[in-house]
Amino acid sequence: MPILPPRFLSEGLLPEDKHPEFWELLDHQGLRPLLFTRERYYPRMMAAVATTLRIHDGIYDSEGDGEFRLWFWLAGFKYTLDLGQLSSILGLRNSGVLFKGGSEVPKRLTSFDSEIAAQRLRVSRITGKKYLVSAMKTDHRLLQYMLSYIWLPRRGNHGVLSEEDLIILWAMVRKVTLNWPYLIARHLVNCTTSLGHGALWTKIFEHLGVDLSGEEAVLVDDKNTITTRHLNKMGRGPKAAAERNEEAGEGSSHPQNVVSSTHFPPEFMESFTQGMQSFHSSWSEGVQGMDQRLDGYESRLSNRTKEIQELGNDMHKFFSRAT
Repeated sequence: MPILPPRFLSEGLLPEDKHPEFWELLDHQGLRPLLFTRERYYPRMMAAVATTLRIHDGIYDSEGDGEFRLWFWLAGFKYTLDLGQLSSILGLRNSGVLFKGGSEVPKRLTSFDSEIAAQRLRVSRITGKKYLVSAMKTDHRLLQYMLSYIWLPRRGNHGVLSEEDLIILWAMVRKVTLNWPYLIARHLVNCTTSLGHGALWTKIFEHLGVDLSGEEAVLVDDKNTITTRHLNKMGRGPKAAAERNEEAGEGSSHPQNVVSSTHFPPEFMESFTQGMQSFHSSWSEGVQGMDQRLDGYESRLSNRTKEIQELGNDMHKFFSRAT
């Protein structure tokens, strides 16, 4: 199984005054400590763990035994980790809504609707349960970027949301606190195409007293840092394309010192700019109005759900007395 190198955010790359919503939503979940973790990791040990890693989840379902633990075998020894220990290792709260991952909506997110969530997050369905992220607000796009590279690392196209991503981002934007130690534990087990969280696994090994002597460690250095170059790939247009070409070794898509054969008079450009500004203003007002209407729809849906639940309880009581 491929091992994903750990990523961490460069200090000062995202000033809080320029990205207030990103930091507000992130801090509401308590995820700041995971952004800047720099730790060596042990690829061979991680690959060995992946073959024996198992989970016992007795807390998600009400009929469970209330216990949760991960376990794995290394060199003939069995190691066990409970959710409290994992929470302590991560430095995160062991509380909040339990989400197993995948497309199954958490029980406490009864008002979630994928179509409404997609509209509010400004993502468009492209096929099945996949969504394109190019139109997302910058701060929401940053959350998605950190989600797929740091919090729940994965391979694949990071410009596409899965149904799982949509549920998580919807909860974050709505300030519904998720139980991240639980979600990360499930992610460790659910990953079938790649294994990440190298820094976390190092801390787990050390916490459980796993013998690391003689093991080859890979140091996390600046090449693992999320920088401006990575964030530019989130955008569109010539600058982002140039970054992608440079990374692929293709060079710039436009030769230097070559003047474009297309020229527009200043009057046209001024008129064009004014028209685009007017369009952007009208579009922003329309989106704001749509957001307000969606809030109203969601509130009414939530009220109807509560009324149906109360009606069901009343009918249950009635039939119980009748019996």
